[in-house]
Amino acid sequence: MRIWRRGVRRSLAAGVFSFFYCVQAVAQQGARPPLHTEGHRIVDARNRTVKLASVNWYGFDQKEFVAGGLDHQSLAAIVKKIKEMGMNSVRLPWANETLERNPAVADYAVKANPQFRGKHALEVMDAVIGALAKAHLMVVLDNHMSRADWCCNEKDGNGLWANAEYPEERWLDDRAYP
Repeated sequence: MRIWRRGVRRSLAAGVFSFFYCVQAVAQQGARPPLHTEGHRIVDARNRTVKLASVNWYGFDQKEFVAGGLDHQSLAAIVKKIKEMGMNSVRLPWANETLERNPAVADYAVKANPQFRGKHALEVMDAVIGALAKAHLMVVLDNHMSRADWCCNEKDGNGLWANAEYPEERWLDDRAYP
């Protein structure tokens, strides 16, 4: 199980800013990551200011464990629309439960994308991140909640990064890089 999670973490990490260049190659070269902060500014590897124009694409944090809208439009059409709107990034919320369980997604949730039938949540997430990166869109992965569900109220257990169902050790394990 631990080896599988490491592979998933690598996949998630590599997809984040794969448009710029591979995170692992950057680390091996001792170079700066593609984006970092300098005071209140977000800057690229050449210290040029980067302004994020972003949309939120919910779903990997929900009970369906898959990006919303894939039941109505193709992945390509959604990505194209994001580009047409002038965005340069997508916030992709996900839940620890999605990473840990990696369930098969329901056919109804990917009705407009038959290539995802029978696939697991992380396979679809990889495809979504890949399509966004291919379109030169940055991806901001948001570890939004522990249990995949609609949030936020005082009783849903997502007030902090850890709770009784998802203790801090598991949260750290899910977020740690190998």
